[in-house]
Amino acid sequence: MKKRVFFFLMGPVLALGLNQLHAQDQTEDHIHGPIMIIDTDMGLDDAVTLALALQSPDIHLEAIICSTGVCSAEQSSDFLNRMIVEFNRSDIMLYNASKRQADAPPPPFRDFANNALAAALPDAVPNMAHLFSAYAYKAHNNSPVTLLVLGPLSNLAAALAADPAVKTNIQKIILPGPPDPEQNWNLQYDQQAYEIVRQSQIPMIFISNETNAAKPDAWRSGPLVIGPNTSLGENFFRLLLIPPPVRQHYTTKLDTFFDELAFLAAVRPDLFQEDRQKKLMHPIDQAEIAAGFCQLLSAGRQHKARVVFTEQPFPEDIFNPELRKIRQRIIDKNGPDEWFAQLIMNEFHDHLGAYSIIGVKMGLRAAELLNAPPHSLKVASHVKPGPPLSCLNDGVIVATGSTPGRNLYFQGSIDEGLARVSFSYNGKTVTLTLKSEYQQQVRQHIENLLKEYTLDDPEYWDGVRRKGLDIWENWHRLDLFAITESPGTDLR
Repeated sequence: MKKRVFFFLMGPVLALGLNQLHAQDQTEDHIHGPIMIIDTDMGLDDAVTLALALQSPDIHLEAIICSTGVCSAEQSSDFLNRMIVEFNRSDIMLYNASKRQADAPPPPFRDFANNALAAALPDAVPNMAHLFSAYAYKAHNNSPVTLLVLGPLSNLAAALAADPAVKTNIQKIILPGPPDPEQNWNLQYDQQAYEIVRQSQIPMIFISNETNAAKPDAWRSGPLVIGPNTSLGENFFRLLLIPPPVRQHYTTKLDTFFDELAFLAAVRPDLFQEDRQKKLMHPIDQAEIAAGFCQLLSAGRQHKARVVFTEQPFPEDIFNPELRKIRQRIIDKNGPDEWFAQLIMNEFHDHLGAYSIIGVKMGLRAAELLNAPPHSLKVASHVKPGPPLSCLNDGVIVATGSTPGRNLYFQGSIDEGLARVSFSYNGKTVTLTLKSEYQQQVRQHIENLLKEYTLDDPEYWDGVRRKGLDIWENWHRLDLFAITESPGTDLR
């Protein structure tokens, strides 16, 4: 049964109020990089590009606008609602398409795209989209926006017709493909809209896929190797390409990156060379483009902007010899974000212990599941106070940035003997519990040490340290936790 669809009749007025509420929820910790609005007709490459954008720590995604093109306006809205729920991004404003209709028939591949996306996304959800208005192109803090247009320009043309001052809100428009309607399907689908936008003199930057944009040959068959599969974006990408016809279409018929290049150019301009005369940007190196795509798809919003350190790798000689030997193995297995969080946590905790290290893995995994940036999760620990089990809390706090000082961490109801913590973001809660087989291994290791040593013996702490190093390197956060999801609920 289709769920009830809600439409907001107050349009710009209500959108303004909701955006102001969202702005109050957004701290400066959350906003990095350009403020972006995306206009999309939800082709396959649009959906993959949105997976990059919805979990990117490099932009502040202000709004998404549905468009008619590959998908109908109604189907675009349905898919975007489902993607926003899947990526837990209810903080993003979503607008339905304008009433402007291009004088073009539906493309022959519309049904194929509809079926592929319907299979990869969760079931239909209530419609959260607002009626289209020129206000859709305005940032909540009145800052200029970068507009990423992944479909026809119909919506922007409608906005400019309704309010020509819209162009003052837009710093630049980034579009995939060449600036020639004869060679660019998106421009051709509503060529009159393209002329209206072009005459507005809003700066337009086109991203060429003619050279150095080919997708990796290895994607066409065999295992689809992207990253550690910890991000929602990578999980969606793999799910989308499970049906062989969809994988063949995405990797062979669409054999070059297209919409994906436009987002990549917005956040990684160093990978492109600008042709100012033609207002065109070209990828510089094919291998670096593919690597950049994989990095964006496999990384979530959890990267912390460093406060006193640079983003450069730490020199080897600052680590003790035993950690120096396994540093690269740890990073390769668990990723750079966990590596950095564990470094900070272990110095803060003042010894390498099992549960504090597990706590970092738990906090990072929860942030990945909720697509939450640092300093945004509400955390309720159900661990009984007192070591060793409560050492878990130190790791959770460091990994998430949800400190008591930010009023984001508190003691919840106690689940005796269990390593269990609840995390909440955007009205959704997940509870992670360390699986019993892993907890038993830690308990048995500690019991064995205590049979030979006391807490005053350095040999005891050496044994604890060895176990901590083993857990840090070899216990992957994907495997450790039983997960319970509670959509629509929030911690206090």
